[in-house]
Amino acid sequence: MKVADISKVVAIEKECFSTPWSYDSFVLELTSPITFYLVAVDEKDRIVGYGGMWLVLDEANITNIGVAVDTRGKGVASLILEGLISKAILIGIKEVNLEVRESNIGAYRLYSGFGFKETGRRKGYYQKPSEDALLLTLDLEMEV
Repeated sequence: MKVADISKVVAIEKECFSTPWSYDSFVLELTSPITFYLVAVDEKDRIVGYGGMWLVLDEANITNIGVAVDTRGKGVASLILEGLISKAILIGIKEVNLEVRESNIGAYRLYSGFGFKETGRRKGYYQKPSEDALLLTLDLEMEV
């Protein structure tokens, strides 16, 4: 992801999340030395999804994955997640964590399919509406 991509990413972010990140939040993320963000583009070079993570020591935390509404169900989220995990492996990350809304069954299935396991719960983590987050962890040392 480049700064030039952020406007398109924010539009997708607004489609996906009830409390979307701002343009400035993405700019800060891209300028941080501990982050990695990527975009998915279609055959027309249109940004159709994005994902990012924080990389701290030997752990990664996936911050967000978003896919344009008109592109869902075509494997874009899987490709983004695969890209994030591949980067984590490449730089020696041992564990990848993320939070997912308890009601987001589609995302939960996606992450489970990649080997993420439920390791905790964050009460009232999400707002609009208020909901618990499930903490999911992928142990890359077990996967390799």
